Amino acid sequence: MIHVILGALTVASATFVTPVAANAADAPSAFVELFTSQGCASCPAADALLHRLEKDDGILAVTLPVQLWDFLGWEDTLATKPATRRQMEYSRARGDRDVYTPQMVVNGREDVVGSDHEAILDVVRAAGRNPLPVPIDLEIRSGVLHVDVGAAKTQFDKANLWVFIVDEKVVVPIRGGENRGRKLTYHNVVREMRPIGMWTGGALTLDIPLSDIEKQPRAGCYVIAQVETYKGPGPVIGAAKLDRLFPARPIARRKAAD
Repeated sequence: MIHVILGALTVASATFVTPVAANAADAPSAFVELFTSQGCASCPAADALLHRLEKDDGILAVTLPVQLWDFLGWEDTLATKPATRRQMEYSRARGDRDVYTPQMVVNGREDVVGSDHEAILDVVRAAGRNPLPVPIDLEIRSGVLHVDVGAAKTQFDKANLWVFIVDEKVVVPIRGGENRGRKLTYHNVVREMRPIGMWTGGALTLDIPLSDIEKQPRAGCYVIAQVETYKGPGPVIGAAKLDRLFPARPIARRKAAD
């Protein structure tokens, strides 16, 4: 793990352990964001753990590659400025200014070392006792993403709605830095994130055209409802996932000539 606290750099190791299944629920109980870097030797264990977590009922998980360690000999080929900025904003919102990789943020509230299996399970188990209160349903019809957000009573009366466009799986050969010579696999990689509206407590329907999204066969999306505090991004109170934005179309077969 590469760690930054108030500008200081430290290096530590973490052990990967196979996770157990989380509690199943109709609504997700945990939205997990992994901030990772191809330049971090401890990140591949966290990348593999995220893949296992997102298979569990009740857990939605995305990968956000960041530019934090691009100066260490290898520029992350998937990293984006918005993902890097989001990680920084989380640290300011928490008030600890603690930015490191691999770092997992659960429900916008707690950050955990991304390869610390036991710590992550503790946070996820705690979240599992209370599914996210704001229901979100997603559906594609005629090239439009329909987002239905249900009414709910929570301690928060409003939240920003975000859509994350993801690539289901990306394999990257690393030719420099701490992971040189390795071929790393990433899942649910966030390629784009954008605000799409605001939820104010009542039922809400939004139609998002997909015409400006690159039509990749493995593109999916997540929509989350996240409270914005005066310090920055706050609790995630709703989340939903759609595996395919552009489902494959069957190829019509021509009848054989008589």
